[in-house]
Amino acid sequence: MVLFGRIGDVVFTLPSVAALAKARPDLSIDWIVEDRCADLLSGHPLLRDVIRFERSRLTALKKSGHPLRALGEIGRLVKRLRSRRYDAVLDFQGLLKSGVATGLARGALKLGSPSTYGRMREGSAFFSRMVPLPDAGLHLVERHLLVVRELLGRPVEPVSSGLTISPHEIRSAREKAGSDPFVLIHPFASWETRNWPADLWKKTAREMVERGFRVVVAGAGGPTQEEVVRRILEGAGGRGHSLLGQLSLRELAAVMALSEAVLAVDSGPMHIAASAGARVVALFGPTDPARLGPFGPRKRPGEGESYGRSGRVVAAGLPCQPCMLRRCPIGTPCQSELSPTAVVEAAMSLIASQELAGLSGALARERAS
Repeated sequence: MVLFGRIGDVVFTLPSVAALAKARPDLSIDWIVEDRCADLLSGHPLLRDVIRFERSRLTALKKSGHPLRALGEIGRLVKRLRSRRYDAVLDFQGLLKSGVATGLARGALKLGSPSTYGRMREGSAFFSRMVPLPDAGLHLVERHLLVVRELLGRPVEPVSSGLTISPHEIRSAREKAGSDPFVLIHPFASWETRNWPADLWKKTAREMVERGFRVVVAGAGGPTQEEVVRRILEGAGGRGHSLLGQLSLRELAAVMALSEAVLAVDSGPMHIAASAGARVVALFGPTDPARLGPFGPRKRPGEGESYGRSGRVVAAGLPCQPCMLRRCPIGTPCQSELSPTAVVEAAMSLIASQELAGLSGALARERAS
């Protein structure tokens, strides 16, 4: 399997691993992934090997004036990639870098996902055969599953992410998050147009505290994020707590699973929360929730657990949405016109109507026992 990252893309691809392993437990599955996302796959029971593309190290070598050493690292990666012969090589990213890796890997059959934009991009289709997209309304998880269906020759359904968190990581998450009920806010995304204004997050935190919840804020860290977190904690008063820069991706999944709800913009961490079975309120601006909304285990009172579109999407509903633009020429009104009241009401409605599922549900049952 070829998918380097980002975090959300890795989460979207995990159900394909689970579906393939369920249909063909005799198969061995390897995955090549960037170092920044590899933590999510560490110890995954359905993967034989995780091949790390050390992007951070290569970037550091080039910046420090060691391009030959960087080339040596790439050479060793290529040698490892070609050391096995595969029955099939699956490109779930559909970009030039994933296409090149797919081309280098030795395999009799090479298939590519239609991915986010409904097509393979940057010449990646030269290295594999793209599986056709029959319905533009399919979620990215479902689009990736088309590749598994093509490989197996029969339909498959999403059943699980296979995301596993160790008891040690869960204990660490409990210690860091605290024992009182809390909602987790993850207000950061890589696109500037996906980010909601800090003052609106501050108002949301204040309203959630008024509803009786503590507020925990998480993010990767850095000066820009620190300022946003400071303002959110102002809104939470003495009922706010920052875990900025303190969590691995797997610990983040555990903290999210322990929460009463996760409030987040469209981002990789939002998708981690959905994959863990947390109640997710997803704030959408320029991106398309039909393709990229929360997707994971879900459970309504009195019903069995299922796997699919989950959580609540909150959006301003402007005519220009979704534009899929990383920069907005008119000042991102899709973010500024989204009200904190709408976010809080979505969270409270979700908490009242949706049971915790997946890992989150298992931890809730453990607490109750």
